[in-house]
Amino acid sequence: MRRLALTPVLAVVTALALAGCAQNFDRGPEGKVSDKVRNGKKFYLVVDPEKGGSEKKFRVSKYDYHDCNRGSKYPKCVDD
Repeated sequence: MRRLALTPVLAVVTALALAGCAQNFDRGPEGKVSDKVRNGKKFYLVVDPEKGGSEKKFRVSKYDYHDCNRGSKYPKCVDD
């Protein structure tokens, strides 16, 4: 009986732990990737916007960092 009571608690704890692993960073402006910056375990892209304005540096996941090369079009490089 005690094991049945622990099962839902264990399921909730597991779900919360997995939810904490997800990285949700704000999406940057559309444009061309002009630089990639790595600061320890933090990854950044620098994008030159298509519609003018100055370059913008923003944080991305390590997967997006590796998928986007200099000169590629953002966010297309993430969506491919």
